[in-house]
Amino acid sequence: MVVSILLVAISLFESQNLNREVMNVWLCPLHQDEQATLLMKCPVCDTEMVERALVSSYSCPMHLNIDEVNEGKCPICRMGLVSTVRELQWFCPDSPQLVSSVPKMCTDGTPMEVRSLPMAHGDHNPKHGGILFMAPDGYHHLEGTLSADGEFRLYLYNDFTQPLKTTRFMARIDSFALESSTQENYLVSGTNLTSEYPVEIVLYVHFPEAHGTEARFDFVFTETMVMGGLAEDNLILPEFRIPETADGIFEEIMERDARIRYLIANGVWPDLYIPALEAKDLVLALVEKENARLAHPGKKMVRAAWLLDVYGDMGNRVEVEKAYQLFNQSIRELKAAREN
Repeated sequence: MVVSILLVAISLFESQNLNREVMNVWLCPLHQDEQATLLMKCPVCDTEMVERALVSSYSCPMHLNIDEVNEGKCPICRMGLVSTVRELQWFCPDSPQLVSSVPKMCTDGTPMEVRSLPMAHGDHNPKHGGILFMAPDGYHHLEGTLSADGEFRLYLYNDFTQPLKTTRFMARIDSFALESSTQENYLVSGTNLTSEYPVEIVLYVHFPEAHGTEARFDFVFTETMVMGGLAEDNLILPEFRIPETADGIFEEIMERDARIRYLIANGVWPDLYIPALEAKDLVLALVEKENARLAHPGKKMVRAAWLLDVYGDMGNRVEVEKAYQLFNQSIRELKAAREN
């Protein structure tokens, strides 16, 4: 019965939204950045993960209710739509208090209807062509830009990536404090930061209610990022899939390792989550296929992948490199366990 309800709900959603693919993921209630494509416990706190249904969407940065299948302009303000992730929620029209993250029946015996909602951290698109990170408090986001003449600007956002005034924030580069712009919509450096590329900027930010502590963010700007255009990326991975054989799975893990090392070497922290989470799913499949002797290094890789995801989003070079040391150690132990 539940399966038939799911099919009815999804088919209803697809008929209303041009056959959009539904992505079922499991998220940790306590660590929202930890997700999996398989039912499991959180590798951080061992809490049972909960299932959520997500869809890709094009939405307006200013009007979060806009949900379109294709790129285009916002029908309200004509801003360009950006790629986001939205959450599906099932509900009963006659009983608004009854909502669910999975399809169920209403009290009158009819299937719940489905709608898509904007979700926190569902939009990680830079608004000014810069580099966007998530703050350690799990709420704020920030974006750094560097102009051709060396001016660094810092924009602050909430958990839905909506702009915030800068009055409650303090930031510095070394001992130089950033100053608020006239309209208080960004903080700006007072010195020229361009020397030769890549330009590496270590930024420290004090967030409201942080009790005097600062968060570190490492920005790495290449010349192509500053001048416009796309940087060359000669290490593009194929479409993700889990091979049938254990050797094939391990080979895919090594390809993710190469990708992670490439991204770290080039300071592309926000993209680390892709190969890291793929490696996590691969190692879980490998452990299932080759039994418990791989359980310990497998669990270590799962945690390392989660840390790479988290600290990559936060842009903290020191923590990213620590996470990769754990990831690299798990690969060595995984290889040794398979050879014994």
